[in-house]
Amino acid sequence: MAQPTKAFQILAIWSLYLLGADAYWRMSCGVIQTGRLDPIAYPGVVSDHVHKISGASNFGPSNTYEDLAASSCTSCDIQDDKSVYWTPQLYYQHANGSFEEVPNSGTTIYYLGRGENRSNIEPFPPGFRMISGDPYLRAYDNSLTYSNMERGVAGRPISDRTSFLCLDGSAHGEDKSMSRTDCKDGMRAQIHFPSCWDGRDYQADQSHVAHMSDIDNGVCPPSHPRQLAHLFFEVLYGVNDVEKEPDGRFVFSNGDPTGYSFHGDFISGWDSGVLKAALDQCINTDNGLVSDCAPLAKSATSVNCPERGPIVNEQVKGMLQDLPGCNPVTPGPERVSADPCSKPPPSLNNAGQ
Repeated sequence: MAQPTKAFQILAIWSLYLLGADAYWRMSCGVIQTGRLDPIAYPGVVSDHVHKISGASNFGPSNTYEDLAASSCTSCDIQDDKSVYWTPQLYYQHANGSFEEVPNSGTTIYYLGRGENRSNIEPFPPGFRMISGDPYLRAYDNSLTYSNMERGVAGRPISDRTSFLCLDGSAHGEDKSMSRTDCKDGMRAQIHFPSCWDGRDYQADQSHVAHMSDIDNGVCPPSHPRQLAHLFFEVLYGVNDVEKEPDGRFVFSNGDPTGYSFHGDFISGWDSGVLKAALDQCINTDNGLVSDCAPLAKSATSVNCPERGPIVNEQVKGMLQDLPGCNPVTPGPERVSADPCSKPPPSLNNAGQ
């Protein structure tokens, strides 16, 4: 990977302030694929909206752990981590209705030691899958995470898993929606993942995982007693790198102009021994630097793993007349229904493999 830019270093310092002093490690991940692919929700077929994907070079329409582990490289800093991480692409809708891709060079991934049971954090099993966020939301969700007032555990609104930070030099802090987009150093979308597991294999309704009571800390519900590392994504969008217009707006690839639907996906492709050693030695003691965690440092590399060619045969970059797929812009506030797409799906090829 290339050396961190000054902007990335500034972001890292700001992130330390936001995340607190808890132990963690942090990886910078470039883009490995862009397109309508989602091997969790749409295995083997074209998905409903465009994602930016980071991680293992073998990412494709469907992935097993063995597929990911056999990748020649990863776009993340640690080559023993052949996981894949993805989030929706952001576009700018111009006044004439056309859509322009908003620049984004990748994702910063945090593995944090969090939770009341942080001394017993378990490794993700090979091929472990989970999603955080709801692509159909268009308003703030006030439903609460786990709470138990007899134990003094208060839940937190589930929508607090997602936030936005406009890097404009002000002290405004985080927003719950995509409300500020005039950001000279970019707008950062952020999402926390569930950190509690019930031991089951992947469930399409995400019921195999749960958030901690405070989302980024706290306790796990009794139904999900097994503590996992706390995953946290940061995605920086160059919102001031597009020419804005009075009637223009930023829209995620699933048709959301609010930001409440921001979401992330994860499939674990870690070398199991390396992940266990890193959790044992570093997740509760490290300062974020991969170089200071021996199990991770041995596969940290500057080798470039560039973005692969498109797997889905359709244009998703540059200027577009419509959002790829069947994704009208839907500001809500009602939750959007998942309607089947009437357009024939584009074909797949092996260019990205």
